[in-house]
Amino acid sequence: MEVKIRPEIPEEKIIGVNNVKKIDFQKPYRFIYNQWWFNAISILCYLLAFFIAQVCSFFFLGLKIVDRKKVRKLMRKKGCIVVSNHCHYFDTVFASAIIFPKRLHVSVVQRNFEVPIARTILRLLYAFPIPSSPSGLKMITNPVGKVLKKKQHVMFLPEGNLVFLSQTIYRFKLGAFQQACFHQAPIIPIVYVLKRRKFFGKEMPEHWVKMICVFGDPIIPPLLNNHNEIPKEVLIKMSEQVANWMERTIERYQEKFNRA
Repeated sequence: MEVKIRPEIPEEKIIGVNNVKKIDFQKPYRFIYNQWWFNAISILCYLLAFFIAQVCSFFFLGLKIVDRKKVRKLMRKKGCIVVSNHCHYFDTVFASAIIFPKRLHVSVVQRNFEVPIARTILRLLYAFPIPSSPSGLKMITNPVGKVLKKKQHVMFLPEGNLVFLSQTIYRFKLGAFQQACFHQAPIIPIVYVLKRRKFFGKEMPEHWVKMICVFGDPIIPPLLNNHNEIPKEVLIKMSEQVANWMERTIERYQEKFNRA
């Protein structure tokens, strides 16, 4: 399979954060919670975020959801790995709202989880950090497996960082696909397409966009071999399938917008 060379995210497009509250990953990894007491505390925050997402969708971003029905039954039966492009501050919030009442645990890069106050909010909204060390994926593997077994879902953003309002698909990291294969969890690809909004035929400011969330066909990971190994070629093939679908979907919608 031919692998397309996709660009890395330029440093100047990575949004800076005040990551001063460093995480000590020498301690046991305890950032994916499912205890009853945590659920009781976080449910109010989760419902508040759901309400805010609905308000923002209705008045500002005009969220439209396409083809969700093709994965709805599967997502009720099994815990899935959701993968998405990362182009807006609200894309993960919307994903949680779309999948509600099923719980969605959202992965974030370590530096975003080291921001004071934001760290607490992220934790209450079922976000968890991926350690930036080489052993980072190994640390999260068992906790991710536990939530998948409970038929909850885990979201990864393979591009890694947010590029605000971008419709370019940048180079994917393979962690989401590794987790899907190891846990034999279906992959649910979604892509956010952005459309410049108009008011009486006049284009609104560039930040005022309509967001269209398109669901792709689920991808069932191949069975592991006798040694529970995952060839890198398999992960690359799966990531290319998702990235190509995202690019084609964005192109198709953008062509439609240009003709309108």
